[in-house]
Amino acid sequence: MLFFSAVSFSNSTRPLTEPPRARATFIGKSPQFATKKRFFAGFVLLAPLFFLLPLSFSTVHAGATASNWVVVVNGQSPTSRSIANLYCSARNLPPRNIIVLPNVPDGDQVSIDQFRELILGPVLKEIETRGLANHIQGIAYSADFPTAVDIGPDINAIPNKSPYLTPIGSINGLTYLFRLVNSKNPSYIGFESNLYAARPVVHLLRPLSASQEQLKQLTDLVAQSKHAEAAAILDSLAKALQKECAYPMHYQAAQQWALAGDSKQAVRRIELAIQDGLQYRELLLKDPAFATLQEDKDFIRVSKRCKALPADYVPTRGFDARAFYSSNSLAGNDPAQGLSYMLSTVLAVTRDLGLMDIEAKRNLRVSILADYSNPKGTFFFTKTDDVRTKTREPGFAMAVSKLQSRGMNARIISQEMPPRGENCTGVMMGTPQFHWNQGGANLVPGSIADNLTSLGGAMTSSEQSKLTEFLRFGAAASSGAVTEPYSIQNKFPHPMIHVHYVDGLTAAEAFYSSVLCPYQLLIVGDPLCQPYCKPPRFTIEKQTATLADNKPMTVLLKVDESSAATEPEQLQWILDGILRSQTPFDPDVTIKLDNIDPGAHEIRFLAKSAKPIEQRYEQAFWLTVGKSEAQLKLDAPKVWQNSDDKPLVITVSQTPERGDVKILHDFEEVGTISAGKSNIELTPAKLGYGSVRLYAEQKLANGQTLRSLPLAIQLDP
Repeated sequence: MLFFSAVSFSNSTRPLTEPPRARATFIGKSPQFATKKRFFAGFVLLAPLFFLLPLSFSTVHAGATASNWVVVVNGQSPTSRSIANLYCSARNLPPRNIIVLPNVPDGDQVSIDQFRELILGPVLKEIETRGLANHIQGIAYSADFPTAVDIGPDINAIPNKSPYLTPIGSINGLTYLFRLVNSKNPSYIGFESNLYAARPVVHLLRPLSASQEQLKQLTDLVAQSKHAEAAAILDSLAKALQKECAYPMHYQAAQQWALAGDSKQAVRRIELAIQDGLQYRELLLKDPAFATLQEDKDFIRVSKRCKALPADYVPTRGFDARAFYSSNSLAGNDPAQGLSYMLSTVLAVTRDLGLMDIEAKRNLRVSILADYSNPKGTFFFTKTDDVRTKTREPGFAMAVSKLQSRGMNARIISQEMPPRGENCTGVMMGTPQFHWNQGGANLVPGSIADNLTSLGGAMTSSEQSKLTEFLRFGAAASSGAVTEPYSIQNKFPHPMIHVHYVDGLTAAEAFYSSVLCPYQLLIVGDPLCQPYCKPPRFTIEKQTATLADNKPMTVLLKVDESSAATEPEQLQWILDGILRSQTPFDPDVTIKLDNIDPGAHEIRFLAKSAKPIEQRYEQAFWLTVGKSEAQLKLDAPKVWQNSDDKPLVITVSQTPERGDVKILHDFEEVGTISAGKSNIELTPAKLGYGSVRLYAEQKLANGQTLRSLPLAIQLDP
């Protein structure tokens, strides 16, 4: 049995706005991986990585559900409000997770200073202030936000920067790289700035924590065949690393000991690498540095302990906003050895060349319904003479092979678009202009569709087809550059995006797991869409609707034992949108609500499966604490139509004390019913159309705050 207390979860957070602890930065000229000469198998030298302070407490958890995302609303835009209303209601986001910004700049593009001061900074501050920093994984912007950001003041002064690193970024790309952006560290434009993104396995084997002087010393020692001395340096560097990130250094040391002829030392380092996480046996067996060890009994014995994961590309893993990704992309808990990020997308683009409001809402509704549907169809990769397809063609065969190994249909076609009549579960194209409906293929709900072209996310330019063309015809998510990005693979999703998606990631995770340089990429659609996810499902079998006092209450969670669900490993308890505790999963839960205010409270349980995907599933219910006559109660019509030409009247039909009563739309105060009055008139301009959730809140004489149960109203234009 689990026992949760409302005051039992203690954590120490660091502000999201705290600047990074930078050691060095690197802006490369090459659009390829920012590596130097490779001296022998597995040994790659890098410029030292910039390091950051932690986002929050150190416990690592990944994946995402509604409780893990905030939605940001442009308070001056009825369209932004209405689209957020639809999404937050359908996805059942906690009220605390909706942030309304009052001063969003108008237009498609803003300056980097405006972005930091009026959008990014206020959002990060609200996440901190509301107590969400312990579990938020992503930030989704509703419609009517500027999608492009002029970052020239941050990067124009960088000496010798690549001409391909142009000075316009996207709203969500810069949000993902928030720590660097907020501290004006221009490293966010680097070709490999996203260390969470998957890579070829060989790129894991990079030495960490070495200074420039140590790297030069290693280079010189290797060139002079002084392998034992190089191995000793690598051994000393490995001791300074946390276990999760140390195995590449052990591996490098093993190579040097083997080349020095010391098989005993080499095998010992290989053993340490395996203990710390090395899972690619093929690397060991095919590494030229270990050629002399192939008949060594100890080498054979130890190598058999290494898992035999495919050695071409790192396996799919869930995202974690509290992890720190090192320069070899391994995740750990030490802020001195990596970078942390925050997933981010845009729900809809409705201005300029974007979607109509009705199209955007229809797209989100369809995408939400696609969860866990395991859609049937084919993943298409188009191969033509256009450089736009040639850029990503080298990854096509591997992605197709891996999709087929997972039981999916996937193929490469020699035409611009999928054939007429085909059901597309995913598509990767490269053409400047296209009209999806003329092709005749069907985008299956939940599909990710992507087209590499220069201006797919530049919504004010009519030169090329926009990413929204895919959304208009049913895709759950798509992406495009907000300015000329040049034909560089690192700036666009890798073909492996579809493999990551099929492995169970959400749409947002799939995109960021496949884009190495995301600062210019606009990602639009439903970030939580997860058609191939098999979460650890459960239902709440025993719950209490009311508690007369703060006595413990028992909740029974019934686990779905079907083959379509993964087994739950961890359970998190969330009270009124704030993470309170996390423990190993147990279906029998006791909750004690110590020192909690009377009134309505939302309780959520979130189950998480094992690594590396760490899929999630949550259920919620409302509980009222205190006697029924001591509760607040709101009344209003369930449906209100603007054509009725009548104001929307909200009534407080019950209040335990005389005094002002605040009316909140989710977490935003939208009006006050003064003491002695019983109602208030609200307009859709304050709320937006669609499904609206309202609450009453009153400050009691004893200092406690009383909140009502939610009142759902459908506002129709």
